[in-house]
Order: sequence, then C-alpha cells, then structure tokens
Amino acid sequence: MQNTDLRSYVKKHPDNKMAWYLLGKEYLGEGQEAKANYCFQQAGEVYEAFERSKAPADIWMDYQEKLVEVSEQKEKKRRKRKMWLTLLMFLLLAGLPPADAPGANRGAADALSEALESEDDMPDGMPAKEQRGASQASVEQNNVFTAAGFGNGNDGGTALAAAWSESGAGVKTTAVLGMQTAKTWYIWKRDMPVKYIMQTNQKGKLTAQSYDAKQCNCKPPEVSSKIKRMALSWTSKQETAAALSSAIISYHKQHKAWPKSVTALAQPFPNNILGETSAEMSDMFPELLAMSQAKTQAVERGAADIGRTQAAELSKGKKAPFADTLGGQPFLEKPLEIVIDKSNHRLALISGSTIVRMYEVGLGGERTPEGSYVITDKVVNPNGHSNGEFGSRGMQLSNTNYAIHGTNEPDSIGLDESLGCVRMSKADVEELFALAPQGTPVRIGKNLLPELTSVPKSEQRYKYKLVPQQNNPNKTYHWLN
Repeated sequence: MQNTDLRSYVKKHPDNKMAWYLLGKEYLGEGQEAKANYCFQQAGEVYEAFERSKAPADIWMDYQEKLVEVSEQKEKKRRKRKMWLTLLMFLLLAGLPPADAPGANRGAADALSEALESEDDMPDGMPAKEQRGASQASVEQNNVFTAAGFGNGNDGGTALAAAWSESGAGVKTTAVLGMQTAKTWYIWKRDMPVKYIMQTNQKGKLTAQSYDAKQCNCKPPEVSSKIKRMALSWTSKQETAAALSSAIISYHKQHKAWPKSVTALAQPFPNNILGETSAEMSDMFPELLAMSQAKTQAVERGAADIGRTQAAELSKGKKAPFADTLGGQPFLEKPLEIVIDKSNHRLALISGSTIVRMYEVGLGGERTPEGSYVITDKVVNPNGHSNGEFGSRGMQLSNTNYAIHGTNEPDSIGLDESLGCVRMSKADVEELFALAPQGTPVRIGKNLLPELTSVPKSEQRYKYKLVPQQNNPNKTYHWLN
C-alpha cells in the first residue's frame, strides 16, 4: 500500500493507532526516519506491543490489506465524483442542462468546490515543517485571469472548465471576469466584475468561490482591491495585444513578409499601420509575432488546430508575456474588425464574437453604402485641422470617398446628416484610431449589432504614445461628409 493512501486514511481516522503504526513502517522503509518516529509516537501502545512482541508480519499485513480495501473504495468514490464533474463541464460547454449529474441544480462553481475538494496529503497532527515540505516563502503565487459571458443562459462554464483543466501543482489563483451578453455577442469592458475565483494551494487543493450573488444565491465576500487592480491591468493589456497582433497580420498582408519590430508598424504616414504605441508592445511583440507566424503557416497547410497548439507551446513559462492569462495566450485572439450598423447608428470594434468597443455614430442614411471595406489611409488632423469638418482623426475606407472621422458637428452623432461618411465624437474617434490598425476590415449593414454602447470612463480609455508624422499635408481630402 502506498503511504499516500495511508496518509489520507490517517487524516480521516486520527485515533486509529494501528494506522499510525503502519504509516510509520512505510516511512521507515523509505528511509524517512523523522516521519516514521513521529508516526510511532502517535501509535503509542500499538507500537510498543508490536515491536516488543515481534508479532508475525502476516498479522499486521492482514490489517493493512483491510485498510487498502477501505482506501480503494474511497478512491473509486473520488474518481466517480471527478467523472461526474467532467461530465458536468462537458454539458456546460455544450450548453445542455445536465439532468442527473451531481450538482446539476447548483452553479458550476458549487459543483467544482464540492467535487474537487481534495484530501490533504499529510495528517493533521504532522508538524508544520513536515506538512509543507518546502517553506511558504519558496511557493510563488501565480495569478491568472480570463473572461466569460454571463447571462442569456451562460454561467461561465467554459472558463471554469478551462481553469479546472489547468489546475495542478503550485499555488494558483484564477479569476474569471464577467462579460455581459447580448444575443450572440459578448461585451468586453475595462472594469468587468469578478464572477469566480478558483484557487489551488501548495498541496494541490482546488476550491472555487462565486462572487455573483445571482449565481451562488448567497452573499459573496468582497473582491480584494488588489485583484480589482490586477484585473484592470489585465484587460488593458489584452486590448494592447489585440491591436498589436492585428497590426502584425495587416503588415504581413500588405508586404508578404513579417515585421521585425514594433517600429516597422509605427512609421510616419502612409506606413502608419499602428496609430499609437506603448512600451508594453515591445515586450509582447516577439511572442505575438511567433504566434501569428505559426497560425498563418498552419492555415496555409490546412491545419489551423495544429497552429493554435504550436502557438500555445510558444507561450509557456512564468515570464512569458501572457503567463497571467488562462491558456498562456492573448484572450482576444481573433484579429480586430469594425462593424457599422445603420439601423441603430452603432459602430463596434470586435474580436470574433466579442465587442471590444461600441460607439454611437452619425451616418448618412441610404447615402452610407453597405458592404465590406478595409481601413487604408489613417490620418491625424485631416486637411491640417483638428477642429475642421473631419475632426482630429480620419480613416479612409478602401480608397473611396467614404471615411470614418471626427466632426465639428457633435450634435449630428446618432443622426443621418452626413453625405455618407461615418461621424464620431472626438474621444471616440481618437480611441478607435489608436486601437484599429491600418488594414482593419470594415463591414457596413443593417441589424448587425445590439442597441447599446460600451465606452470606458475617460481615465480608462485606450491611449498611449501617438506615432509622429501621421498627418498628410500633400493631400486635401474630399470625403463625402
């Protein structure tokens, strides 16, 4: 019998002196005399009786076999519970209501907390130094974040399943942030609330805590200010990564080659693929470049799944730029796109099914064309004016006479008063200019987006260092404003 089974048994039955004695014999056989002596002390008179009488081995072997039988029964029960949990997670992923699985009528976090609460390896009475094995100072805390949709039947099951599958040795805290859902869309925000925190301690014990009163039907504790600050930093970082990785892809499409640095993406007009840069971009550039290369090569070979696996392998290691992201890769993995809905005067910057920003815009009614375009020219202060008819930023659509730009008529936002262009407020167009690289696809149509807005507070706007010389003094724009 392995002493791990005996340790678990002794923890549950600390008064069983024979179990303490058998555990001591196991440790003695492994040469761990200190642990063996402690166990013999707990065994007391049983140790004295067996050691002095030199009882035949078959007497205590028979007793040990009974303990083995008890331990195996517990192990089967543990495996069964884990099997049910796995089934529950798969059903959550599939969006199906689990009918008979334990915990089916509770939230996913409740099921996780009950089903995965592992037994500690060492007995309660073991000295603290023996319990830890290594000093607490030697254990590094690993804080990881992800996000998931909540609402419209979503309860974060996908993220919880991913967090569970990545749990293992080492101290780890995984926070799941909640995205609002709207039909098939997930709404990204800078200050998304923490919905769950899953923790693994140095013994491998996994627990889950819900911070959503509606989900857990309870009064949850307060999320620490430290976690909130880290969450804000994480969401900001994901937006930076989305802009940079989209710029890398745009560069490759334009030049049929890969950029060698962030500087290659942040040149003066007309090579200003990026509108703004940050110091953080230089740190994440090598990994994002390698990921983009792996995915592109895999798609060309018709093996996109392999490309994603290769990209994941590139992101391993505690010092990797996305070690704080569940899965080790950027959360907003799909290239950025712009969707403009003429039905409700909305412009959304999206990554896959996630709406990163949603602005209210001014349009031209039927004069605004429908179809697919890309951002070509990106211009700061079109025609040399920051307060002119095109505002402080302009983004031309596929070399046409249409553009997304600012306006000196802010009251026209939400109305159909332009000759076809897309008007935005100053703060909105400057943020979009910084986020959306040159080459970003633009789709214009009707009934494409939900009727809401998602704009950060002014202090949380995406704003970094403006790339110099992004004006174009050699051209006068005649967009259909």
